Amino acid sequence: MRTPLEHRRRQNGASLVEFVIVFPIAVLFVLTLIQVGFIYMAKLTLNHATFTAARVGSLHNADPKVIREALLRGLIPFYQNSLTSDDAKRLLTAWGVAQLDNTPTPLTPWAAQIDRLSPNPDTFADFGVKDPSTGKVYIPNDNLEWRSLGVGSKSKVHIRDANLLKIRVTYGYEMHIPLIGGVIKRMMCGGTIGPEAFGNVSLLESLYGISHFDLCVRYFMHNRIPIESMAIVEMQSPAYK
Repeated sequence: MRTPLEHRRRQNGASLVEFVIVFPIAVLFVLTLIQVGFIYMAKLTLNHATFTAARVGSLHNADPKVIREALLRGLIPFYQNSLTSDDAKRLLTAWGVAQLDNTPTPLTPWAAQIDRLSPNPDTFADFGVKDPSTGKVYIPNDNLEWRSLGVGSKSKVHIRDANLLKIRVTYGYEMHIPLIGGVIKRMMCGGTIGPEAFGNVSLLESLYGISHFDLCVRYFMHNRIPIESMAIVEMQSPAYK
């Protein structure tokens, strides 16, 4: 029969074993929560930037260049250096970095992508009018209450819906929390944990990331994660093709 002293000796080191098992999981869990919080705040910032870009675009004929410039101004909060006390210098520097980081080049595959979902080629085909002075095709924006509400044969919408500007923005948010970027890259770009990460997929897809090859190359391999936002506003000027 064991004495109480012998029983206590046999339990020595049990806490260390438990700590070694639980500590890495707990640290990863806490870091994940922090990163999720940052991603949520980034999504709110991107939502505001996307809506601002759409609103500016509605005033400037849905011009893609104007929309992109407005979006980059809205993305400035992602690039500010809080250690810089000079506000003008901080904002100007952040604006420059935002321009460089979101200009599509082979070195910046994660650059913000803007898709103009509406007006689209079908709406221009149904409701487009050629401007005799410039030769450009536009969708009329005036006197909508008096215009026909007939549905276009291609777009399947009427003139009022054709005057809605709808954009989708995909932004590559850079993850700053240690370990999380590597874990996500490992999960999304294949590896030994691929089958568990993706579920019921083929071994080939899980090992080589074929299912998400584009996202892997553009975002996950660069420690970034794609965040998407959409905005719909009514056009305040004629939309040009």
